[in-house]
Amino acid sequence: MVMRSLLTEDRSSLKIGSCCCGIPIALHYSYFLLLLIELAASARYLDAAFSLFMLTLYGPVLLLTIVLHELGHCWMTRKLGGDVGGIVLWPLGGFAMVGPTDCGTSGDFRVAIAGPLTHIPQMIFWVAMFAAFGGNFSKFSMSYYLDELSDSAASFFVVLSQTAFWTNLFILAFNLFVPAYPLDGGRCLAAYLIMRGYRMEKTALIVSVTAMVLSGGLLMFGMISFIYMHSPNGIYMALVSAYIFSSSMNLFNLQKEGRVREHPLFSRGVFEEREIPEVQQPDEAGAPASPPTSPKAEDAEMA
Repeated sequence: MVMRSLLTEDRSSLKIGSCCCGIPIALHYSYFLLLLIELAASARYLDAAFSLFMLTLYGPVLLLTIVLHELGHCWMTRKLGGDVGGIVLWPLGGFAMVGPTDCGTSGDFRVAIAGPLTHIPQMIFWVAMFAAFGGNFSKFSMSYYLDELSDSAASFFVVLSQTAFWTNLFILAFNLFVPAYPLDGGRCLAAYLIMRGYRMEKTALIVSVTAMVLSGGLLMFGMISFIYMHSPNGIYMALVSAYIFSSSMNLFNLQKEGRVREHPLFSRGVFEEREIPEVQQPDEAGAPASPPTSPKAEDAEMA
């Protein structure tokens, strides 16, 4: 919650504009820290073409990828009757400032899944770019040689296209199939458990513990892939894993203290509507409905 408030402060972000469907988009200044980290990591190869490649990949390419991902959340929210406040981009993904929809918990599930699905057309685009620049599909893989980046402009964009494709596939799988809060998969898991009748306290425990366990494995894989496989995504995965662990630990502590409804994910009225009480108390029958929830930040997805 502290991280969310820091990201949404006006003085901490660079306003990009509202050119996409009238949705305000802001770039948090911490995003430039990611560029510095990746450039520093690329410096070990002493190759100017590789440094330019990393700057392009983690600059405009990743920014566009994150924007389209968050616009997917915003578009689905509007389609289902919810309000959209804007988008904040930062190094580990983005925040879509969206409110609850008119479709309850199932609507929350559809909003969560809409972001990752935007990577499918993006992958098709990068495959088309790979072909347009003369790429050889027999060599279409996650690996490449440094000299390919400096051979020619076409060769540079062939490597960029295939790397952008794998990056989009990684983000799609990471968000959709890793049920770790605050990734979209974690939000889907929470919505699914609530729809199955689990109480919020039990759902919060399952979601937080699952995320903490997975984040540990992802952190190890990220470090191994960077050190031994020389993958540029290794540092990024390690940073995301640390953020997942921190966010899920916060949820776990709130659950232990019996304050799970103070968490942004579970303070949304749509979850309370679907929760099936274990014991119906007589004085709860006439309890007033939850007040309308103002737009909250959609949790960071890997992008």
